Amino acid sequence: MAEALMTLVDAAHSDAARLVGMAGGSGDAAGAPDGPPSDPRQALHASDAAVAAISAHLSVMEAVVYPELAHRVPGSRPRVAELGRLARRCSSVMRGIEQYVQGDLKHPADSVASLRHDLAALLEAHTRAEDELLRELDERLTDSERHRLLGRFAAAMRHAPTRPHPHLGHGGAVGGGLALRVLGTVDHLLDVMDAREVAGAPVRAPAPAGLWGWYLLGRPTSPAPEWPAAQTPGAGGEPALPGTKSPRSSADMP
Repeated sequence: MAEALMTLVDAAHSDAARLVGMAGGSGDAAGAPDGPPSDPRQALHASDAAVAAISAHLSVMEAVVYPELAHRVPGSRPRVAELGRLARRCSSVMRGIEQYVQGDLKHPADSVASLRHDLAALLEAHTRAEDELLRELDERLTDSERHRLLGRFAAAMRHAPTRPHPHLGHGGAVGGGLALRVLGTVDHLLDVMDAREVAGAPVRAPAPAGLWGWYLLGRPTSPAPEWPAAQTPGAGGEPALPGTKSPRSSADMP
């Protein structure tokens, strides 16, 4: 249990680096070949997954763990402030990636590949600084305090924001648990509206279109009736359909 929080944070760092690498075509842990994916949508999907995972991690660390760091580790406040600065820069870069994913025409001038490269460099610096402070914090916590901090961390992750907010939620008056709840609620609502798949969210089966859905899709609401083919009396003497006139034979003509 003493190493549980550090293990979770290390796993989050590894997952973030892997997702950013997959988005950039650097291969994955299973040994996929390098190079850009054949379908560019795969890179955008990996970028979106990376943005969601990193946004949640940064938000929860700032709201739950960093206050403990600043309070318990002597002389750590400037280092915690530096972590916050790196988190804001990560959020700004992720906002640009998000604009590319969403097809926003006002996306940054830098290419999405350049933004992913910047994000990877920022994450590496952030990971180093965060790991050092977490080790120092772990040395000053009792087992019960570690257990409580882990519980708060796990509870906050269930409601964490899944989108970058460069100007909100990075310390200060609006950077605590209240901001985490509000931003997380808004982000989860947007995820549902966008049918966005994020880590930890159940994948929902598509709902039936319904009556109005069929109308909007231009599809019939019931199978079309199978009308019998028109038949005319011939050599076999097949009857004609009701309400139709049979052709007159030469014997009937005057």
